[in-house]
Amino acid sequence: MIGAARALAGFWALFLLSMPALAQTDFTLSVQGSGELPGFRMEDAGPYLAQQMNNAGIAGWHFVPQAGFVDPNRVELRFELLPYAGGQVRRFFPMAEGRMDLHLLGPHRLVSAQARLYLNGEYQTVVMGTATVRGGADDPELAAFLSGLGKSLDNAHRAIDLSPAPPNRAAP
Repeated sequence: MIGAARALAGFWALFLLSMPALAQTDFTLSVQGSGELPGFRMEDAGPYLAQQMNNAGIAGWHFVPQAGFVDPNRVELRFELLPYAGGQVRRFFPMAEGRMDLHLLGPHRLVSAQARLYLNGEYQTVVMGTATVRGGADDPELAAFLSGLGKSLDNAHRAIDLSPAPPNRAAP
């Protein structure tokens, strides 16, 4: 009986000590990228990805490039180039009102991305998106896409219901 009481007291002490960690809203998240991203070698993309995710302005989240090890608090970004005819067309032709389609001014690529969020080593949520980008650090479309992906990840995380499930009630 005394052993059970000590174990219970130890459990509650551990629970109370961990409460600030559970209530913590400030996270430093490492950003890991994989796949193909136009204008970047994936080994060199980490600082750019972290910067763009920070530009999303998510309160309580700070993004840093991956430091070479798997961080328990991280965002895993997986990029894939999708087929897109607009990026391969090299012909110019007259447009209505004398305007030229911006997509014909430079090679654009359709990129798909998945962003997976892990907190304390546990998978939380995933968001996906696609965008047409030129690629590289000077591309405002890519920057906006990555910032939007970060905001979507924050919204998806906030939508997770962390409250305990109600007890099952037997039907009368």
